[in-house]
Amino acid sequence: MAQDTIDLLKVMVVTLIVFALSTLATVYLLIAFRSYAASVPVIGSLPTLDIGNLTPLLLATRLFVVLGAVFLMGSGLTLILSSATIDMAMLIIAKAMSLLITAIFGVLAGLWGYVRLAQGSELALPGINRLAIALIVFFVLSSMLRTATIRNWGAMRFVAAAAMIVLAPVVLVSL
Repeated sequence: MAQDTIDLLKVMVVTLIVFALSTLATVYLLIAFRSYAASVPVIGSLPTLDIGNLTPLLLATRLFVVLGAVFLMGSGLTLILSSATIDMAMLIIAKAMSLLITAIFGVLAGLWGYVRLAQGSELALPGINRLAIALIVFFVLSSMLRTATIRNWGAMRFVAAAAMIVLAPVVLVSL
């Protein structure tokens, strides 16, 4: 495994932990505000936290489907062109998407921890599989299937480019 991939995995783990702990701390601080500072006008007017409304928002994967489809199209076009700058831009976007999805998993972990500690129940996560698939796809695109790597396939890069270009609209409408 390349050092770059190992570094990305380390950053993903740290992001998950930081966002999980930050979410847990935020929820408990909000509860403390509501309990002990309710008479302060700004804090007293805060709505109660409804975790049931947060999880569907966090599990909404349509944005990642759109970004994934456009990323596929961009990767296909990038393979046709020859630019190290565009390759780097696509790599950075794939890594950023991996970290963004990891941060969402961290927030979900923090909310799950709160629900387990405070209520002793489970958090319903109906769309987590699609989010996990998006994470895997962006991780693979930022580690093993980089445009710079595919460019080294020689003439086969054009076949990969055509496949990505054709697959982009299919992903957009089918997922």
